[in-house]
Amino acid sequence: MHYPQYQQDLNTALESEILGELIFLNAAKYTRSIEQQQKWQTLAKLETQTLQRLEDFLAQHSHTASTRPHIKLQAKASGIAMAKLPWKAAMHLLKQGTQPFMETFERMTQHADATTREFLQYLLAHEQALAEFAAQELQGNHQHSLEAVLSLLKSEA
Repeated sequence: MHYPQYQQDLNTALESEILGELIFLNAAKYTRSIEQQQKWQTLAKLETQTLQRLEDFLAQHSHTASTRPHIKLQAKASGIAMAKLPWKAAMHLLKQGTQPFMETFERMTQHADATTREFLQYLLAHEQALAEFAAQELQGNHQHSLEAVLSLLKSEA
């Protein structure tokens, strides 16, 4: 599975998971709301799980991926900002933030072969679960907003 921007897409995937994990961990650390803290921590768990699966995928297929040097600092600052924003504003940003990654993961899935399809479908599903969480929160469905995320976490347990 090699198409012109495959390496760039692998790098984007790695950055996406590192960014997500650190943004959510920092948002959890700096938020004042216990409920929001628990939600951020659950999102971080999904990113940690996905990052581990991505690293396994890269190793299994003898691929490498790299990130830009400022990504971790950007993620920490973004996480702190997300914690300080009004919840609805943070959810709008989260939902918007998933879009470019979804486009990348959709492209990767379209080029998938039998050996890569399952993982790449999971990668896309995890990003869709984050967008669904934000959409549910924006609709006021706070009690069930994590269902898609939790189902992906359970599938790995």
